[in-house]
Amino acid sequence: MTGMRSLIRSDQTILIPGAHDAITARMIEDAGFDILAIGGASLAATQLALPDIGLQSFGEYRDAVGRILQGSTLPAMVDGENGFGDAKAITRTVRSFEALGVAGMSFEDLSFPPVLGVPPSVISEAEMTVKLEAALAARQNPATFIVGRTDAAGILGLDAGLERARLYEDIGVDAVLLTGVPDVESLKRARDAVTVSIIAIIVENGPWATATPEELSAMGYEFALYPATLMLAGLTGYRQGLDAIRSGSTALPADSIGHQGLRSLVRPEDWAAVDARALDSIH
Repeated sequence: MTGMRSLIRSDQTILIPGAHDAITARMIEDAGFDILAIGGASLAATQLALPDIGLQSFGEYRDAVGRILQGSTLPAMVDGENGFGDAKAITRTVRSFEALGVAGMSFEDLSFPPVLGVPPSVISEAEMTVKLEAALAARQNPATFIVGRTDAAGILGLDAGLERARLYEDIGVDAVLLTGVPDVESLKRARDAVTVSIIAIIVENGPWATATPEELSAMGYEFALYPATLMLAGLTGYRQGLDAIRSGSTALPADSIGHQGLRSLVRPEDWAAVDARALDSIH
């Protein structure tokens, strides 16, 4: 499995599309991307029809990640949420994801689970230090990328977010990810605040600053994460399909993948070869 560190280019931001099931993971690989991501919000929505408010158990999450990884040979960066608990829990999370073959994982400082109707908050720097140190100590493969994510910029202000990014760098993480960055100038400040790799998170039509891959490359961002793009595009397609059923349509749109396209994704010929070898051994 290719490690995230080996993907880094000095003049190019590596794009990380989010996969929410095995077939989207395969599509990402077939489209020529170098890496994929698996995120908590998309898994909660697509696997359980739940909001991203801490309702998924670790076992549900781990098993979903394992199924998604079966669809692709690409390295995967997984949203490790808050590590699913304390230092013991984050230790288990790192070991479990490494056993699945995950290339990298991020851990956030949001207070967890969120309390609905109450503004979000972040845990203390001391608490997050303990958790990130536990995550780093737990990894067995030095190539495993440990990412420190901070949501402080959107909650406490950009300066607080940058302070935490520098703290996480000092702890020893391989990269940082900041959410809640308000504008492009702040994206530049974030890049200049740390020397470790930095990941931009791109949420289309969201409340945070976004930038094109070219802009991010010019700033020096190593990675750009697109956690919800495929999920939202897929949900839009599902709705269009339901409208087609209701209207009585019997034809797929011209640009649809179609049954032959699905066949190329699920690769029945691979399994036909298994049958052929079995029949040859019998006869």
